[in-house]
Amino acid sequence: MTSYATVDELLTRLEGQTEIDADVYEAYQKIIAAYSAKIDELCRRPDGFVATTTATARHLMGTGTYYIEIPECIEVTAVAVKDSYDDTVFTSWTAPSSQVTGDGDYYPIAGTPGRPTFDRTPYTYLVVDPNGEYNHFTKAIYLPTVKVTAKRGYAATAPYQIREATLAEAAKFIKRFQGGMDVRLASADLGVMIESARQSGLTREVKELLVESMFVLPLYGGALR
Repeated sequence: MTSYATVDELLTRLEGQTEIDADVYEAYQKIIAAYSAKIDELCRRPDGFVATTTATARHLMGTGTYYIEIPECIEVTAVAVKDSYDDTVFTSWTAPSSQVTGDGDYYPIAGTPGRPTFDRTPYTYLVVDPNGEYNHFTKAIYLPTVKVTAKRGYAATAPYQIREATLAEAAKFIKRFQGGMDVRLASADLGVMIESARQSGLTREVKELLVESMFVLPLYGGALR
């Protein structure tokens, strides 16, 4: 799991805490990680906002049409599809040399098949290239027929709104917890503070920011889009 801010960034929000002990530094790291995880959960993004640096494969159910929805990613490195629903092997499709050349069997897009965007990420769909060898993604009931290898996630780095939301939550929590106490907390206090951060929820202001910035993925029929 990726943390969306650093302790040094957090210290700029905490007046008078330019130098802290190593155990406090570690505690702040865990608090940042806790709020980063809460943001992922609220936004329904199990892969997080920061994309993986290594492409990994994921099996998907085909649609029987010229497009298929895929988990958010910043790069698709390989696509393989079963030629028939009862095949046991996946056939590799030719990757395009770019988004607009039309020299492969597929290409990834952002947006939707009806209103595609070719020049931004994250990619959310694969579309059959009309110049390629295939015209649909094979469909099978309850069986995967498409294998997509990609660098999954929203972006190469966390969007600034996500970083700011993480810092705001962590700073507010620490200030509330400390109250009138000395900033140099004892080990027992640090343990309580970390556990309290893990159990606390996001504030209304941060929730509204994430919703209004359209970072929260919708649910369709009880499942992720």
